[in-house]
Amino acid sequence: MRRSICFFCLLLFATNSLGKNKRAVTIQVVDTQTSTRERAYYIPGTNAHSTTNCTSNATAVDLGGTATANGTTDCTTTTTPGRPASTGVRYIPQAHVHAIMSNGAHITLWCQAGFRHCNNLEPGTYGAEIVDNSVWVYTHDLGGKEHKIKYRYVGGW
Repeated sequence: MRRSICFFCLLLFATNSLGKNKRAVTIQVVDTQTSTRERAYYIPGTNAHSTTNCTSNATAVDLGGTATANGTTDCTTTTTPGRPASTGVRYIPQAHVHAIMSNGAHITLWCQAGFRHCNNLEPGTYGAEIVDNSVWVYTHDLGGKEHKIKYRYVGGW
């Protein structure tokens, strides 16, 4: 059973990767400009509400057919104030990379942080892979580990 699942996963991966048109290239990064996108969002208000909790104590005395009860009740009310509706702002970092392809084409690549990690690429030569309208740029950290960062092609310059 396990072997058939592994085979199915391998087959699915191979079939998925065959459908992509990948092309290895070298790009020359000229500069990177960063910006921040602001996105406003709505925060709904809440109603005020109160909760009351009571505890009671009583002592009953039987006087031969008549009962007398004496007691106390303590109540505590907790009120939570409402909050008016408001608007929040989220700041999303972006990067626009100006690069020159090996064929001389001047391209602009765009990346927006959020679901992916964007790097501010320094000028220089980078290995890359083109998949559809995306360019995966290979970078290295100080430890030498290779990272693949996805940028979207957005036009020329």
